[in-house]
Amino acid sequence: MDYNSIRTLFVTRYPAYPPVGGSALRNWQNINIMMKFGLVAIISICFEKPSSNPALPPGITICKNYYIDDLKKQRSFWKKIKHRLWKLRPYGHPWHAPFDSDIVAQELSQVLAKFQPNLVVVEELWLYHYFNTIKRYGCPMIYDAHNVELSGARDISISEPNKIDRLMLNKVESIERDFVSKADQIWVCSKEDNRLLQQLYHNTPPIHVVPNGLDIAYYDGVRLGNSELEPTPWSILFTASFQYEPNAAAAQILIDQIYPRLRQNFPNCRLMLVGVKPTRYMREAAKQDPGIVVTGRVPDVRPYLAAASVVVVPLLQGGGSRLKILEAFASHRPVVSTTKGAEGLKVRDGEHLLIADKVDEIVAAVQQLWSEPSLGKKLADSAYELVWAEYSWKVSGQRVEQAVQQLLMT
Repeated sequence: MDYNSIRTLFVTRYPAYPPVGGSALRNWQNINIMMKFGLVAIISICFEKPSSNPALPPGITICKNYYIDDLKKQRSFWKKIKHRLWKLRPYGHPWHAPFDSDIVAQELSQVLAKFQPNLVVVEELWLYHYFNTIKRYGCPMIYDAHNVELSGARDISISEPNKIDRLMLNKVESIERDFVSKADQIWVCSKEDNRLLQQLYHNTPPIHVVPNGLDIAYYDGVRLGNSELEPTPWSILFTASFQYEPNAAAAQILIDQIYPRLRQNFPNCRLMLVGVKPTRYMREAAKQDPGIVVTGRVPDVRPYLAAASVVVVPLLQGGGSRLKILEAFASHRPVVSTTKGAEGLKVRDGEHLLIADKVDEIVAAVQQLWSEPSLGKKLADSAYELVWAEYSWKVSGQRVEQAVQQLLMT
């Protein structure tokens, strides 16, 4: 195999370009790494249709975006019935239904035949409908597991038992087990996710830790103080994809508990919730309070990072490693996070960020940073050094290269 002529097809559930949010940033990292080996094609099934047609990502041979609202309109009567009867199907699940499309399956078959990839990388669990189409083509398939879904579903079921019942947990386990068994190789974000997958599912294919990384130079303008928005000394930022339940729960904690407490001592503070699919609760809160900014999808997160004085990550559930924190580090912004929010990152409390797990502790940590600017600078300086050393595209690229060589040599 000539490692300079590898053709890679990515099947993702976020637009490849411009990358906004954790999953999209991870995809864009891996896409750029694989472009060094050869041609790249992308098929994406996306939640939100942009107001204008997105540009073709630089250096990409094929890029096809499909939007869930359009796919719903084109769905056949029998497909709708199939999705409604998900409880009766062995691998049925309501979270999978929006991504299941015969139109996309046909297009995928055509792209496989035309592009003739040497590798296919499939993002996340909820695109498992397309695994059989890819397997029939016959090339190696990589499952890029952004999260260990069963572990995340269990976290939600414990903290919010009305959200996920036993049947849903069993479905997630069955789907993830099947997904894992069909892959030729698995990429995970952290050593913790590697341990979890091997603990949950025996006889897994080779698992490689491909850490989330950034094109750090992309954030230089933020670090150097360039801002299109009016910065304030008391702005909180949380960036996320809010259709993911743990992110929506974290946003509600910020709205209901953290932001009101901070306003008592900093009445002009601002809360910015930036990312796709904000919940109705978030949108209503923004209507009621001008200090709460809810953006929905944005073409570029950097103006919001530039306007923020602190990035807060109050996650209590979920897996993977947190690109929202790495973006803050690259942008030289101080971070307050829960232990769960920083899980999988090589960070130390008090050196790279402040760890706080209770609402009172998070409020106190933010107030400390706002009252002691020198502490925020000290944390941001250390975090910037860390992101260069451990979370650049160069570091991630070395891990991808090792994984690909191992897969194609077998």
